[in-house]
Amino acid sequence: MNSPRYFAASLRDDLPTIDLHGTAAMQTAQEQLEKELFLFSSQGEEVCRVVHGIGSGAMKEMVHLVLKKNPLVEGFQLSGDGGSTIVIF
Repeated sequence: MNSPRYFAASLRDDLPTIDLHGTAAMQTAQEQLEKELFLFSSQGEEVCRVVHGIGSGAMKEMVHLVLKKNPLVEGFQLSGDGGSTIVIF
């Protein structure tokens, strides 16, 4: 899904960010992700970036699974470097 909204968001320096790549426990990372997605959405943000890192891919898989199930999320797209995901509310 290469829409102009994702491209425009990827160029922003001030994009609200959820940084999970330093979180060792997957459950803790999932809880943080869900909490911050709700917070950003309730504050009226239309987009955010989730930094999950590249590593083994387990964190990215968890993030994408949570995003697919979250009713606040309109869509998402992996960044060009593979270390983060752009989320559209």
